[in-house]
Amino acid sequence: MKITNIFKETKRKDQKGFTLIELLVVIAIIGLLASVVMMSLGLARAKARDVKRRADLKQIMTAMELYYSDYNTFQVSGGGYFGGGQGWFSYEDGSAYVTSVAHRLNILGYLGNTKAEDPMQNPGYMIYLCNNGQSYAVSATLEYPTANDIAFIQTTCNGVGGNGTYTVYGKNFAVGHN
Repeated sequence: MKITNIFKETKRKDQKGFTLIELLVVIAIIGLLASVVMMSLGLARAKARDVKRRADLKQIMTAMELYYSDYNTFQVSGGGYFGGGQGWFSYEDGSAYVTSVAHRLNILGYLGNTKAEDPMQNPGYMIYLCNNGQSYAVSATLEYPTANDIAFIQTTCNGVGGNGTYTVYGKNFAVGHN
């Protein structure tokens, strides 16, 4: 009697499947699509951070204008670099920056948040005073400045313009009051 192997593999011609090359091509295409999606997501996030920066600067401008209407100066007394009302806007270190300008404006009721900070750079915003506190500029770094941002050059003080021509701290956008 002859014993047959019932587990013997038989190759059928109608059997279908993917070859290794086909699988590698599909994986490469999926990887390429994923990298494109990640790049566009990164661009969207950067633009969202720029929107936040612009909103922060608008809030800061409003707070500064309200402060000026009450005190007839943009120099926020007791805040900023050695209490002079300028320097890093939200930075506090306990020595040169005992209280930030943002913190003072918050204490006085002009600014709702004590930390108006750049989403990527800390400390992020700089405030400059000119003309004995009668004008100011607040600068930030936009990741994707528009053509209007770049084209708008209006010096407010210390070389800080509407497009942030002041580059000592790498800033490329500024708002202020002449």
